[in-house]
Amino acid sequence: MDRENLLDRLISQLDTLIPFLEISRRNVFRLLRAKGYVWFYPAQRNTFPKTYEVYQKQVCHSALLLGFSYFEAFLADLVRQIYLCNPKMLPSEKQLKFEEILAARTYEGVLNGMIEKEVMAVFYKSMEDICEYFRSKLKLELRKGERDCVVVASLLRNCIVHNNGRAGSRLIRRVTDYREGDEIFLDEAAAHEYGISIRSLARDLYGQATKRYFRAKPIAKGKQRSPRMRAGRRRSPS
Repeated sequence: MDRENLLDRLISQLDTLIPFLEISRRNVFRLLRAKGYVWFYPAQRNTFPKTYEVYQKQVCHSALLLGFSYFEAFLADLVRQIYLCNPKMLPSEKQLKFEEILAARTYEGVLNGMIEKEVMAVFYKSMEDICEYFRSKLKLELRKGERDCVVVASLLRNCIVHNNGRAGSRLIRRVTDYREGDEIFLDEAAAHEYGISIRSLARDLYGQATKRYFRAKPIAKGKQRSPRMRAGRRRSPS
């Protein structure tokens, strides 16, 4: 992925969720219920949510899951690009097996294998640990308010996917409005707020990364060579 397109790709993906969230409104639910006999097959009509509350929850939960997945992909690709431009930053203690090196065949293949191993290790961790990795290893700072919002979004995502949409112990330590086992409530406005925070954080991280890692470094004064030096010294006439 071209690093110049990483941020644009994420913003474009998040933009598609704006009209998607609009269908979570009650009038859209009523329209779907009223026109279901025309738009849906009988089997589909039977599985359509019976209440607006269930319908709204499904749409808003889906928007959060999609948006957070897009953001995680952005973060992972940003790490890849940083290491591709600065391979000496890769942890020296990590190792590749001989079979992985032989399968890579080229230096670029070996480098990509090293980067993928590092990315997989990082993104297997919690979002709190990922944020700390960006701060301590990559020297990219995350503003506390946005960092907290992204961490909460990740905990909500985990509860929706892994805990049947109910609050778990890690979430309630962060969000006091929930008690363990409470059903995750997320409306259109809340989903938009998470999207806004993700956009702001992504722009900030991308700007920092561009300034620190991607811009061409100017040649230091005194290091420039004259055209004559680059071409080599002229021989004196014999």
